[in-house]
Amino acid sequence: MTVTSKETWIVPGAGYAHQTYKLSYADHFPAPIYPQMFVFYKNHANKPDFLPTDKLLAGLKTVLDHYPMLYGRLALRDDGEYEVRPSTEGIPFIEAAAEEDFAAFEPDCPQHRITPDLRAITQPPSEHTPLLGIKLTRFANNSGAVICFSCSHYVADGYACLSFIKNWTAIVRGESRLPFPPSNDRQLLRLDIKPSEEEQRQFFQQQQKQHQPDYQPGSNASVNKGVIIQFTTDKLHALKADAIASLSDAEKKAGWFSTIDAVIALVWRATVRARALPKDRPLTYREAVNMCSSYPDLPDNYYGNTTNQALITIKAGDIVDSPLGRIAARQRQEILASRAHTMEQWLMQADITSKTSLAERAANWLPFTDYIVTDWSKFGFYAIDFGEGRPAYCRRFFYPRKGVICILGMPPASDGSPRGLDVCITVDETSYDRFCNDNELLAYGTIIG
Repeated sequence: MTVTSKETWIVPGAGYAHQTYKLSYADHFPAPIYPQMFVFYKNHANKPDFLPTDKLLAGLKTVLDHYPMLYGRLALRDDGEYEVRPSTEGIPFIEAAAEEDFAAFEPDCPQHRITPDLRAITQPPSEHTPLLGIKLTRFANNSGAVICFSCSHYVADGYACLSFIKNWTAIVRGESRLPFPPSNDRQLLRLDIKPSEEEQRQFFQQQQKQHQPDYQPGSNASVNKGVIIQFTTDKLHALKADAIASLSDAEKKAGWFSTIDAVIALVWRATVRARALPKDRPLTYREAVNMCSSYPDLPDNYYGNTTNQALITIKAGDIVDSPLGRIAARQRQEILASRAHTMEQWLMQADITSKTSLAERAANWLPFTDYIVTDWSKFGFYAIDFGEGRPAYCRRFFYPRKGVICILGMPPASDGSPRGLDVCITVDETSYDRFCNDNELLAYGTIIG
């Protein structure tokens, strides 16, 4: 789609501190992947200077002064940990022009429109890969633009990434102070006694045995297609009410679950039905769990990773045949259990002793999971305002070799009130049509492709 492209490298200034940054153990918890966040802006007023490049670049350079770590490069230490070492190579800002008008993405910006050429970081993770990349793609006829933001997951989680972006937007809008000044004390999430390589190996084996992995749709034998399901607010209320009504009185008293839990249970079991799996096959999915509420010593604007995982293993038959509310309640129980982990229970799951390369860590990340679930709806995407108003759409890139369920907010109503959720999911292409025609799923959601 892109017809021209220009690359600008932002390099640190003369006052750049040539400092090595030790990561926290929580930073080793996710894979060293590069999530790709896409924020689409429509030029409603036909402004000739829509999202001016010089202001974006100037604001980015200013905000990076507060995040000197992002200029660095990851490097493996002898003890199996990664650290960020200084580099003066810089950070890429890519500006591209597309041959398509913004109208090509309307009215719903379906997942198949999010093509690889919109990505900011395209190279695999290595010691040479920049920790941050930005790509601005302008659409034909000055009709709008999309900004892709991609940061190494070893450096920050979604909440931290969005705080960086919102600081950037504040500077571009002309504000003199950062609304979210970063705190970067990585010592807060490290164990006093580091586990040995043997202790970690035994922990991983125990975890794998507990979750009975025997199905890997994210392997090279499977190719996935991306699809988005839209859930409007009224349908979400109906889904939650029906999920609760599916439980016995005793189950209703046993515990609460959220609307998000019900959505995940609904979408996951639609994939299981579509794949027609044997009912005795155990399936495991991983859900990211934010731990900030469990650690009050963490600063509000901590810049790093603070996510634990909830691993939920259920047999395919139970996923399909059980009341929906029972699956949602089981998910909530595992999330609460993860939030109650001690720091050692949490951080023992981080890959801090294996001495493997970034590429190996990315390839082998949780190979036994059926799906990885991440909730981006709470990040505040639709508050990312560079002075041109809120985005028209927020999307993510999907990877065809990994099963991912990503929850996003729908574009809010004109008064700012929420309209519902967009759920981006990768589905095995051999079962894609059956998934898109699942009657239970379609009772609450709308497939937009």
